[in-house]
Amino acid sequence: MKIIGSMGKKTENLKIDAKKSFLKRIAKNVKVSEGERAVEDILRCIYRNQPISTKKIGQYVKLPLPIVSKVRSILERESLLKRDDKGAVLSKKGIDFVEKELGLKIKSDMKCPMCNGRNIVFDEKFEKILKKHKIYAKLRPQVNTMIDQSFATPETATARAAIMADRGDLEGKRVLFVGDDDLTSIPTAMTGLCSEVVVLDIDDRLLKLISEVSKKENLNIKTVKWDFKNELPSEFVNKFDTIFTDPPYTLNGAVLFMSRGIEALGDNGILYLAFSHKPVEEYIELQKSINNMNFLIYELIPGFNFYEGTEIIGNTTFLARLVGKNLKKIEVNSEKIYTGELKPTLRYYQCMNCKKIHEVGNKVKRIEDLTCECGGKKFSMIKRAKVKQK
Repeated sequence: MKIIGSMGKKTENLKIDAKKSFLKRIAKNVKVSEGERAVEDILRCIYRNQPISTKKIGQYVKLPLPIVSKVRSILERESLLKRDDKGAVLSKKGIDFVEKELGLKIKSDMKCPMCNGRNIVFDEKFEKILKKHKIYAKLRPQVNTMIDQSFATPETATARAAIMADRGDLEGKRVLFVGDDDLTSIPTAMTGLCSEVVVLDIDDRLLKLISEVSKKENLNIKTVKWDFKNELPSEFVNKFDTIFTDPPYTLNGAVLFMSRGIEALGDNGILYLAFSHKPVEEYIELQKSINNMNFLIYELIPGFNFYEGTEIIGNTTFLARLVGKNLKKIEVNSEKIYTGELKPTLRYYQCMNCKKIHEVGNKVKRIEDLTCECGGKKFSMIKRAKVKQK
């Protein structure tokens, strides 16, 4: 009996090893930092939501679109997925694999259909705010990718205002936006709940737009141009109750912007942080910094924020509500806070008209500034290469 039991256990272990080996092989092939768990998450997402588009998968599993696209292609070659006009669908072989090898059984998504996992639902007041904000969001200038700008959707900006209101962080409170390329200050001020709303940002274009909307809607939003590589002006130190920031998606950037928020809060207060989903190792470093600042991660809602045209971060980031006491700043290298400064990358785009290939990241810094001799204005990225740091 012992021999039979031993053989059965050995067979089971071989199956587990084969499953892990398959998932690990795909993860290694696409170079996803999250490893085999990321591949399993993609399969689970498809199993629960099929048919589902590649973009929706990326938003669901919080992975960049290129990664999800590569995994999907490999799974199709392995015959676990089949093509469908409406999106990814598991084949019979795929269903057998996820049910027998991965043990999946839940065939539908259990997120709240009303809030889509955001934990907030608009009432009539916020629906009206959203309707207005959609108009003003269309007036935003072109994003400046050099400073990690990416515009959140009007629904996201309004949802941010709604959750801050629901948590009691707007009524009678002085609110500071440490950067506001998403124009979240506008729906926040439209609530009529705050005693003061102030926006500090480095981009004149956005500050001008916010000021114009504020004047038109009688919102009294104060706007000031400021580079957060410098400490805050004394008039803003220890004067605010609630901070909102959507910083550059680097650890240095997040820590610097939160430190500026601490200057504005003083010893205690609330800070809302919108930040990109990262591999576990990078999350741990961010969490250490948050703890060292004496912030408690009171709430963290994955996939709360959605952005326009930012497939590289899966179009989505989390929102964290941090509660602080006896707050402490952390000094970082403020000379390198943006992604392009810390992880310089050369990207190669092909003109869709004449097929000429152009390099972006050296002489031409942004795809927005790229022009082709033929007059073509549409480009397709064909490859990217990291710049070796000296």
